[in-house]
Amino acid sequence: MERPAEEQKANFRWLVLVLLFLNMFFVMLAVQSIPPLFKEIGEEIPLTKAEMGMIMGMITIPSLFFSLIGGGISDKVGSRWAFGVCVLIVSIAGTFRATAGSVYGLAVCMLLMGIGLSTLGPNFSKALVMWFPPKELAMANGICMVSMPLALTVGMGTAAGVLSPGLGGWRNVMLALGICTFITGLLWMVLFREGKLHETSDKKKRSIIDNFKKVFKVKDIWWASVFYSLNMVGVMSLFTLLPHSLSERGLTRAMAGILVAVMTGTNTVFKIVGGTLSDRTGKRKPFLFISSIILGICIFSFSTFTGMPLIIALIIAGAAMGTISPIFMVTLVELKEVGPALAATATGLIFMIGNVFGFVGPVVSGKLMDVTRAQWPGFLFMGLAFIIGAFFILPVRETGQKRKKEI
Repeated sequence: MERPAEEQKANFRWLVLVLLFLNMFFVMLAVQSIPPLFKEIGEEIPLTKAEMGMIMGMITIPSLFFSLIGGGISDKVGSRWAFGVCVLIVSIAGTFRATAGSVYGLAVCMLLMGIGLSTLGPNFSKALVMWFPPKELAMANGICMVSMPLALTVGMGTAAGVLSPGLGGWRNVMLALGICTFITGLLWMVLFREGKLHETSDKKKRSIIDNFKKVFKVKDIWWASVFYSLNMVGVMSLFTLLPHSLSERGLTRAMAGILVAVMTGTNTVFKIVGGTLSDRTGKRKPFLFISSIILGICIFSFSTFTGMPLIIALIIAGAAMGTISPIFMVTLVELKEVGPALAATATGLIFMIGNVFGFVGPVVSGKLMDVTRAQWPGFLFMGLAFIIGAFFILPVRETGQKRKKEI
């Protein structure tokens, strides 16, 4: 009689993975379809590069207020309602972008989307760790995180060349993506169930403030926050400005999107490859450190390389970027003071700090390009953010299985 129950549980975990994948895909598609459309939007609403950076950066501002609070609430009430409601917030705010008539209108809509996004991140690993055992957790994280670069690939590659012409303009693209995101959010709320971890853990008996206090005392969390912050400076700047930068160098909007999609496509593959290699070697930190250095070096070349050298640099950068994110998220959950039950609170704290830097990054990068009337200062700034950030992962304890066996 035990086996059917275990089989049912095993099958349900894959349903959880599919639901999480679909929700994150459409959420990120709704967010990342904006940069390739900036040129078209600019025909109705004049935009400077700094304003483009500001519009994209607005989605990170709510993290200052909502990531930690949302993570704490999620550890208390569970991921079903916390995650589901926030997906609906993203979808509704994203739909309202279709009505925007000014830079500030777009910025407000992105800000509201950011309120929902700020709680989705802290629930990502928490939802998976309820249903997947430790030996499969990095793999599950990697598979689910494929949804984000895949959304970037689809968004960057099709928003300007396929979706906008096919749907009748950028406003209809915003409307259609908002509806799709709303549907996946409803599916999550109807089908997802909390695992036993949430129901039986004594963390439910503790107040949110107690959870905050426990997480704040973990020094590794603060080092990881700096690492994540500098990564966000580079990532948000890169995806906001790279498509427009390539267009300014004579490429069509569609071709610029395809080149960015080369990087995000490689990113997609290495979400799984990097996580799997980390699991098999039992190490986390070397992958995070080396990948950040390589990514920074590649970005230096984006303002000058053309043709095949640019494509090679984009592929290497995508591989490095894809390796970082699933391993970083697993590292947080594996810290013994955090564990699965405080995963959302710890992740919320890191997102609260890091996503604010994600707002600053595109604005500074765009301003450097505007003031100097050259692209290389902006890309130099992005690359240095990754390289400097790499050194802040070194003080964080190794959490891989090899280190645990040695201890």
